[in-house]
Amino acid sequence: MSVRVLHLADLHLGASFSSLGDRAEERTRDLLGAFQRAVDFAVSPEKPVDMVAIAGDLFDTHDPADGIAFEVESALERMTRAGLPVLLSPGTHDACGYRRSVYRRLRLPEGAHLFLAPTLAPGPRHTIRGETVQTYGVSFEAAACARPLGEFRRSSNADFHLAVVHAALQDSPTWKIRAQDMPITRAEIGASGLHYLALGHFHNFAEVREGSTLAVYPGTLEGRKFGENGARYLVVATLSREGTTLERTPWNARTVTEAVVDFQIAEIREERQLEERIAAFSGDREIVRVRMEGPAEFVFDPERLRTRLQPRFFHLELDDRTYLVNAKLLDRYREEATVRGVFVRRMLERVEKASSQDAKETATLALRMGLAEFQNPRHAP
Repeated sequence: MSVRVLHLADLHLGASFSSLGDRAEERTRDLLGAFQRAVDFAVSPEKPVDMVAIAGDLFDTHDPADGIAFEVESALERMTRAGLPVLLSPGTHDACGYRRSVYRRLRLPEGAHLFLAPTLAPGPRHTIRGETVQTYGVSFEAAACARPLGEFRRSSNADFHLAVVHAALQDSPTWKIRAQDMPITRAEIGASGLHYLALGHFHNFAEVREGSTLAVYPGTLEGRKFGENGARYLVVATLSREGTTLERTPWNARTVTEAVVDFQIAEIREERQLEERIAAFSGDREIVRVRMEGPAEFVFDPERLRTRLQPRFFHLELDDRTYLVNAKLLDRYREEATVRGVFVRRMLERVEKASSQDAKETATLALRMGLAEFQNPRHAP
């Protein structure tokens, strides 16, 4: 026999996205929609899972809007009515220590358990099809629990031991570990005696197998920011006597992507080619940042280009790191008896006399932007 666990973490319900402008509210709804679809999956007639573990940062803040709290209460009610035990561990964003913590007012149905102990402690013991599962959890409070697995020992005989913890794996190459992140180590994972350690805190999927323990970060269901790129997954762990296995199902409604366009490698010679290259990443479900780098032989206005391309994306950002190298073009402009000629002569002088690298880069950027503005069609006679 086996026990199947839906593992969620870092849902950040209620998060705002000011950088997305008029698409911000839609993106906030995407996060809630991903969670609601996960609940639909959990309570479906096929009974795909036996219990649900939510490893912190269910909410983006400790004091979310009442509407978001109500949606979570409704979701918890649906899952527990379907016979699914739900385990909740507060995280960094929705910690219980705040006076206005959402967990002080959240109505939990029977069958949902909120871990409130400041150290990793036993929780409910469940029997599922004859298999016993002993649960453990901790409420994120770094001042009271610097190392959640440091002194942990599993408490009783059971077929399976499962812990729900919001903490930071110390050997992660992508995260600067701080004491307030409640660090854990591989050695502590291996010594825990757990069958499954349901983790939260890191936003990209990761799994660690140490001894008989499988520790997993499921990652976000929707990318909140650049760096949470590509597919996001719904994670289900199956605990059996043969070992613990994982299933990952692509889940995100929109995809966060970071791309690089290198002018030298791509041999981009004109703005039309650049526009076509960026448009290759487009789609109404795409949230994209394109970094442009390398030597440019033409001038362009990145913001004007972004505005022109934006309707092809859900959201588009352009990060311009290119530099102008067409010396013949600059020489020709410099000799002109025009406003453009005066501008180029003055800006080249600033570049040449710059007192620091930062000042030189600022002057070079001003030169490029100014030249692009001279080419703006709205100034045409």
